[in-house]
Amino acid sequence: MIVKGTLIAIGGNEDKGIKRKTLHVQDTIHDFVTSGILYRVVKEIDNPDAPIEVVTTASSIPEVVGPNYVRAFRKLGHKNVGLMHITTKEQADDEKMLERIASAGGIMFSGGDQFNLIKAFKDTAFAYLIHMRYVQDPFVIAGTSAGAMAMSDLMIYPGAEPTTDLNPEVPLYEGLSLVHEAIIDTHFLVRGRFRRLAVAVANNPTHIGIGLEEDTGIIIRKGNKLETIGSGLVTIIDGRSLKEANLTVAGVRHDMFIENLLVHMLVHGNNFTLRGKKIS
Repeated sequence: MIVKGTLIAIGGNEDKGIKRKTLHVQDTIHDFVTSGILYRVVKEIDNPDAPIEVVTTASSIPEVVGPNYVRAFRKLGHKNVGLMHITTKEQADDEKMLERIASAGGIMFSGGDQFNLIKAFKDTAFAYLIHMRYVQDPFVIAGTSAGAMAMSDLMIYPGAEPTTDLNPEVPLYEGLSLVHEAIIDTHFLVRGRFRRLAVAVANNPTHIGIGLEEDTGIIIRKGNKLETIGSGLVTIIDGRSLKEANLTVAGVRHDMFIENLLVHMLVHGNNFTLRGKKIS
């Protein structure tokens, strides 16, 4: 099955045209209006008349977050931007909301708490509709921070950090399953999350770990081909070649080790195939 839609997962704190950001990758040409993360969202939709629906469900301050995206997209020339703050499954199944999604060119999930997204959308008509449109139409689904982490079939619990050797587990829950056999983590460098994503992959070696720095993202086309965008690094953690990992000892102090973990570091313009697990 060929997926016609596009996913854009963002590591959080992306440039919204408010102030210039310091670049992680100094040789990357990065300008909000011509090559920034949100510019790429608009470019992928490629229709200035198609609505972009900004979903602020994950956020605790939707009254701030929503208008910031409206202003950002308007700076990029996309005037038709709507806001949705859905907090219940009943709201997610509302016919008016579904009609808006059916006519939209794309949606943008804001950051916040990814569990809010699961509680509001899991097993709803809204979730079914975005899945259907993603598969059948050139529909763009973008998400930043929590909005990116909820895209995968396994989702890291908000704030979960394996901070001690006594507790090497990383709680994982079922996400929205737009990306399969993947675990997405965000704010990857600034919040020091390599350890938790490595542990999550070691416990689930059939899944690729995708660590996104801030103002950095990936575009996934055809459900498989990944392109790196933005000013930072994307870390790919591949557990297929693992030989040993002592993650099963509970209740006894035991230094954690993981042997033969494969790690790739991608920058703006690099490509990676999720099924083939190869850089191109």
